[in-house]
Amino acid sequence: MNPYAADQIRGRRVVIDRLDRDGAALAELLRDRGADVWIADHEPEVETPEGCTLVHERLAAAQRADVLMVDCWTPETASHVIAARERGIPVGCLADVILHEWSTPVIGVTGTAGKTTTTRLIAHLLDAAGWDVIVPPSGRAENAWPSADTLADLVAGRAPDVLVVELTSTHLAYMSASPRIAVVTSLSPDHAELHGGEGRYFATKQRILIHQEPGDTAVLPDSAQALAPREGVHVIRFDGEDPLAVVAGASAHLRSNIACAVAVVRDGLHVDVDGEDIAAFRAPVWRGECIGHVGAVAVHHDGMAATPSKATAFVRELPDDSAVLIVGGIADMDHGHVHASPGEQRLLREACVEFARAAHRIVLIGPAASQVAPLLAQAGARDVKIGPDLHWATAEALSDLDGVGQIAWVPAFPVELQDRERFADLVAAAAKAAGREWAPLVVDAN
Repeated sequence: MNPYAADQIRGRRVVIDRLDRDGAALAELLRDRGADVWIADHEPEVETPEGCTLVHERLAAAQRADVLMVDCWTPETASHVIAARERGIPVGCLADVILHEWSTPVIGVTGTAGKTTTTRLIAHLLDAAGWDVIVPPSGRAENAWPSADTLADLVAGRAPDVLVVELTSTHLAYMSASPRIAVVTSLSPDHAELHGGEGRYFATKQRILIHQEPGDTAVLPDSAQALAPREGVHVIRFDGEDPLAVVAGASAHLRSNIACAVAVVRDGLHVDVDGEDIAAFRAPVWRGECIGHVGAVAVHHDGMAATPSKATAFVRELPDDSAVLIVGGIADMDHGHVHASPGEQRLLREACVEFARAAHRIVLIGPAASQVAPLLAQAGARDVKIGPDLHWATAEALSDLDGVGQIAWVPAFPVELQDRERFADLVAAAAKAAGREWAPLVVDAN
């Protein structure tokens, strides 16, 4: 049963907890189906859709709701989510609407790392093979989450061969539908603070599988044997050693993502794949790419590496004692301490060992520096500087490049979106101030 159909939602009070472009599109859809739509957001980004009510207190609104619809970053630990669940009312999200109502097969991709790259590579390979594919256009940080654009395609009745979407843990926590092809790229402790513990985080990843039906497909990493598909589901396992992942000349930290995408397309959909199609793929930005050179020193932007495991995946490929690493970021969010669970702490210690091995110098920034500095000392890091922000860090990174082969921003913690957007400009300004030549690489946005 589709809980968002007009006959199910008409006359019910639906509370939406964020008024941005996606929230407004969802509000309009449910309003048109006869729901009494309230939007509970004290800092709305767009105007309130006609016929909807804007309120500012989420908890009070949730206590009067018949249905709660949450944003893709709403944690399960939020007070209004807890209150809604204690009352026993449905809690859903825009992605759940899409999966319940999309008329053609959906490929949904989740995982601790590699979701966006794998999603876009699957779409790229299918498009190269002549399939009609929809993938959400670039959203925040080029994520491929279901969005207002996907909802518009749904309302317009678009029926491509396949829809490919990225589903993070705070989609899956609120979903009562699974994709026809469910894909898990990797699985390790992460975002525990959003869910109330590591166990709950892992349980959300399992949710991509639990509503599949016999004949559906699950594409899973060999390393995640604990994931249990339903009986009758076709299971494809992959590792990072697929020959096509190597033939494409990809760096080691991308090979698992390539192997995953190849398994979906080649083994799940029976589409031929060749190395040239993979080589033509442009990975999403801010995921380890070289953005230019200061003299002969390459500068890498890995600003999306907001977890220890993502940062480690990039740094592991660097030679010993070769890099200036910029590490650190936000240590506390509204929903709790970042990387505080035992599993995440273990991964952070392992990351610091790798940082100490690869770094000629380490530049720590932000509140997270107080967590990272003692671990680096234990790992034997020799030259560590601590400062306030990314602006200071880029200047410090360029202050001494003797013996340095590359500069890499690998935060290992969450950072502000505007910092990701301005990192190249900060490097350019720091190079100019230091009298060094900056040669940016121009990336084709198409």
